Amino acid sequence: MQKIKIILVDDELTSRNMIKKYLENNDTYEVVADFVNGKNALEWLRKNKIDMILCDMQMPEINGVELMRNVHIIDEYLPIIAISGYDDFNYVRGSLINGAANYLLKHELSKEKLISVLDQVRDKYRIVPAGNDTYRKKGYCIFDEGDFNAGKIRELSEKGEIDFFCQNIAPIAISPDYKLHTGIHPAEYKRDICKAVIDMLGQILGDRYQYVIYVTKRNHIILLLSFLEERSMLSMLNMQSNLVGRLQRQIVRMLDITVTIVNGEVHGDIINAVAEGNRMEELLSDKLYLGGNKIMSFAVAKRITYYNGELPENLWKQFMFELNNHMENCVDTIYEMLDFMEKKRFTWEKVCQNYKEILKLFWQKEMLSEEELHGLLTEMKEYEEYEQFRSMILEVLYKYIQTSRIERKEQYSESVSQVIEYVKRNIAENISLEKCAELAGCSYTHLSREFKKETGMRFVEFLNRQRVNKAKSLLIRKDITTKEIVELSGFRNYNYFFKVFKEIEGITPSEFMTKK
Repeated sequence: MQKIKIILVDDELTSRNMIKKYLENNDTYEVVADFVNGKNALEWLRKNKIDMILCDMQMPEINGVELMRNVHIIDEYLPIIAISGYDDFNYVRGSLINGAANYLLKHELSKEKLISVLDQVRDKYRIVPAGNDTYRKKGYCIFDEGDFNAGKIRELSEKGEIDFFCQNIAPIAISPDYKLHTGIHPAEYKRDICKAVIDMLGQILGDRYQYVIYVTKRNHIILLLSFLEERSMLSMLNMQSNLVGRLQRQIVRMLDITVTIVNGEVHGDIINAVAEGNRMEELLSDKLYLGGNKIMSFAVAKRITYYNGELPENLWKQFMFELNNHMENCVDTIYEMLDFMEKKRFTWEKVCQNYKEILKLFWQKEMLSEEELHGLLTEMKEYEEYEQFRSMILEVLYKYIQTSRIERKEQYSESVSQVIEYVKRNIAENISLEKCAELAGCSYTHLSREFKKETGMRFVEFLNRQRVNKAKSLLIRKDITTKEIVELSGFRNYNYFFKVFKEIEGITPSEFMTKK
């Protein structure tokens, strides 16, 4: 089914993006081209047939009224819908007098309002899509991985379906450093940012350069920039450098995010340019550990060697034991697991797999609701930097610990809950009832009496049970010396550790290790 073809002329990027989003996947209307000024729009209209124009009234160089007059010289009956930021009747009336078919006010613009006005103009002018092919301006976009190949691009160029010269091509890889916020759909957000960057490229490159854009599955942009009239390699490199610098500054200013850009070499043919563009996509995956916000040269960039192994089983066992026993020390184990993956340079797939398992454990321990689990798993698929994974897990864990502390404060008096938290956080330190009484701001005897009354245990019994639990979590690992276990659990010496452990567990530390 043919659609009614519309072009959009507006110098405001956000306004153009909003209208294009409203008409995305619409069955009746499609935006076939958009321009930042009337001059470029007029040049394009001389080669193309379309059905409607949406035109801003306030633009530099040629304003909306001037554009309408010039458009009607080219096509007397082409309907133009005026877009205005003003609701002054005289201003709107002036637009209509000068040939506008209808008008839209920016501050009232909605999807329903836009479609309603388009329908009114369609019915008034009896517009029926002609099905004519539209000449593509410079800036052909590819979204299908199978279409990003040298043969396909050369074929489109030779047929005149795209305006692109298949020689002297510099590939440039652009990866916005996406900021994923709570409450937004990560995949949609990334697509919107990607579209905005493509619009910026169109604005910067204009009609001066021929270019092809490939948007990858991970919403990276591979730009093939053709230097049609240049022969000097130095000039081409300078143009490439100026483009990249300007794009970086504009993304920071307009989208409030940073960007990672990889500059390729200038290639004499399309085959090598496309091949390098694909390798650049692989290089961008190194953002996982190298982070973003940088411009680098593909020629000198060194790829990371990734590790495809597994997290040590003993770390998993220790972490699960600490979770099962509600031990706040599981934070230390989580840090060790996260640091291990980062140091070894786990692949993105392995990182996702391990984080998914950790989140499922959190859900099983009711640290996350099913809805929260689903939301984090969906968001995690869009992460590109390891710090995003780390921050997400630690945020969940610290939120749970904070909730547990609040519950303890409700269960115990302020002085007792304060002492319990201190013990849990400082299990390896030299802890005494006297020190805890000083911390709680009460006497030694008062704290001893209140602690036994509220917890059902003497202070030293509670302290020893916490230390034995810590020791058990370390014994499970079987890769730490007994001396280290004694020290990390806060016991004074091995003999005391052995005595307390057997009293509480009924077996020796070595028997516990054998049993586990």
